[in-house]
Amino acid sequence: MDKIKSLFPWAGGLFISAIFLDSLRFKFTGHPTPEHIFTTLREWSGIGLFFPAGPWIIGLGELASSTLLIGLPLIFLLAKKTALIGKSQFLGALIAFGIMSGAIIFHLFTPLGIKTPVEWANGQPTEFSSALFFAACASWVFAVLIMLLKKDDVLGG
Repeated sequence: MDKIKSLFPWAGGLFISAIFLDSLRFKFTGHPTPEHIFTTLREWSGIGLFFPAGPWIIGLGELASSTLLIGLPLIFLLAKKTALIGKSQFLGALIAFGIMSGAIIFHLFTPLGIKTPVEWANGQPTEFSSALFFAACASWVFAVLIMLLKKDDVLGG
């Protein structure tokens, strides 16, 4: 059990970070999929902040989460400051939990839906997939597990 407790946060953090870091190329370049997602949420909610700011805000949160899950823990490991690894991974997982909770809620309870456009031609969606929703669900589960495994590092238990 100790091996799982020590290795899973790294593996789960790598999974979450791979999802988050891969999505940045879409969020930060004006790709039509995040534009569709955040415009749909803006129109549904009437909150203008969803687009154009939404992809940037969420992207920066995902970058921060990835840094706390993997980047800083690697630096702490190399610097032999291992007491900080658990705190960093817990905080990164907490941010991921928040972001993915929002994603899951918006996919389930708004016009966004579970299937979102993934292929575009002439400004129109040509293919839809539920991959983003399922990636959000898996990332959410991994974040919860990391927080459970690292809670003692934060609470001092």
